[in-house]
Amino acid sequence: MSGTAIPMSQIRLTDPFWLDWQKAFLNVGFEHQWKQCEDTGRLENFRRAGRGETTGHQGYIYNDSDVYKLLEGACHALKAYPDWEGRAKVDEVVGLIAAAQMADGYIDTAFQLGQIENRYKGLAAKHELYCMGHLIEASVAHAEATGGDELRSVATKVANHVVERFGPGKSVGFPGHEEIELALCSLAGLEGQPGYRELAKWMVETRGTRPSPFEAEFSDPVGKVLNQGYVPLVFKNGAYDGAYFQDDKPLRDQFEAVGHAVRAMYLYCGAADASEDPAVWKAMSTIWSNLTRKRIYVTGGIGSAGRNEGFTIDYDLPNREAYAETCAAIGLVFWAARMSRATGDPDFGHWMERALYNAVLSGVNFDTDRYFYVNPLESRGDHLREPWYSCACCPPNIARLIMSVQKYAAHQSARGLTIDLPFSADYSLSSGQTVSVKSGYPWNGHVVVTVQGGSASVRLRIPDWARGTRCIVDGRSQGAPEEGYCELRIERSAEIEFGCQPEWLTCDARVADNVGKVALRRGPLVYCLEEVDLGSPVHTFQPDLSSALETSQSSDARSREGINVYGRRIVFNESTKLYGGETAVRHEPARARFVPYFSWANRSPGSMSVWQSPVR
Repeated sequence: MSGTAIPMSQIRLTDPFWLDWQKAFLNVGFEHQWKQCEDTGRLENFRRAGRGETTGHQGYIYNDSDVYKLLEGACHALKAYPDWEGRAKVDEVVGLIAAAQMADGYIDTAFQLGQIENRYKGLAAKHELYCMGHLIEASVAHAEATGGDELRSVATKVANHVVERFGPGKSVGFPGHEEIELALCSLAGLEGQPGYRELAKWMVETRGTRPSPFEAEFSDPVGKVLNQGYVPLVFKNGAYDGAYFQDDKPLRDQFEAVGHAVRAMYLYCGAADASEDPAVWKAMSTIWSNLTRKRIYVTGGIGSAGRNEGFTIDYDLPNREAYAETCAAIGLVFWAARMSRATGDPDFGHWMERALYNAVLSGVNFDTDRYFYVNPLESRGDHLREPWYSCACCPPNIARLIMSVQKYAAHQSARGLTIDLPFSADYSLSSGQTVSVKSGYPWNGHVVVTVQGGSASVRLRIPDWARGTRCIVDGRSQGAPEEGYCELRIERSAEIEFGCQPEWLTCDARVADNVGKVALRRGPLVYCLEEVDLGSPVHTFQPDLSSALETSQSSDARSREGINVYGRRIVFNESTKLYGGETAVRHEPARARFVPYFSWANRSPGSMSVWQSPVR
């Protein structure tokens, strides 16, 4: 089964949950992030390059990408909210970018302001093609939002410049940080230029072959200096390895998720967009299985280690030290959506949903002006969101995803409309019908689908958490499978109820941190316990798994339903020795309110945990 994405122009988001997030960015988040880009010199870098200056770059070499991602998010906002006052800022930033571009199409302020003679000599570490990829993605969003070609012309010059330089019979090179591959495919669709997709395909399928172009860079005197910080990451026992950026072997020969998690996700997205090699697709299926069965957190977070911002070995999923970068979860959403469209396998929708509602949303506070870079599943109260980061990839990344979340919910194919994320939205199909979804997501599993303009075939994913599914189509009861998709032919309306009860999850005992522990889930949401709701450190609470679980309401619509859990709390005896033979504790009955994981750290600082040791 091969499906196609539905353009945002054919989707109207009506979901209260997601509208609240988008409006928060419109009212606060975008202004906050633009100010950060100004205060940290990111925008000034473009002004200096536009004036022809050759020194004075501020910040990291990849800071251009933060501007591009934020611009993309703002363009998505303009598309959905044409009256939004952010248009003036978008126009200003587009003008800065256009003025900074060199005559041959090259643009990267880090090199233009200090070392233009070294461009493309440090592809392993210097992020030029990565930044250009984000520029291209922003240009596609800008063209779709405004109909203008100001940024589109910049992007086509960039793409033409890259196509002229790299590829078969030209320079053998691709980015250390994957990104441009998927961006070239997006631009190919907009411009009707197959050469862009062909270069992306070549980059995806050449990566991992030997000799690697990065080996030559590390041997070159200039390249060695440019890439020197990467030696500990890509060399093992003195020899080049490359697994850090998925260059250890060709993708068709890979079988597990390795290296830097964000880079891996972007590579797989590029492969899904560009490659038609059956061996590549088989490898991606194998990698997906490895990832979702052995290397992913219950929240959908991926990349457990900070030392490489990525993957280690199977079942290495520590809670307090979890890296689980926000960008990695966002990348998982991007990849899962592509794989769902291509294969029709519901497992991709299961994990896309899990990551989106948990590991992605935890990366931003309710006001959208504080962010997590990493998303642990346990904290002693020392992990707090920050207003910005010197490496600020996550804040603008989450902005662009939230402002375009509607385009990941469903897709079209010859079999009709496939809905992976049944939140409330209206879809105008190419076949002429309008399909409207109304649901209580993520708080319940009640979904109503109505059709106007003629009957429509709708495939609705049955969530992996659903405990029984009831379907009524045009007033008649219809059976539903236990898993997969509800296949519905709807004349007027259908009502679907997915069984959505709180449940305790256990974990494979090979994950050392979670032996004997449980985690609470209800529908697509994973829950956690915060100290503010217990009155003592969270490790002192032990849930009673035999007690009833009660839903409790909150005044904030984005975290409106907590779950009351009964159990006992450990009370420590202050006179007890640190180590002693006498009983050190006593227990008292307690009730704890668990809250959605994405909502933690929005109140008073304190300890937090997803996994709890129950009463035995």
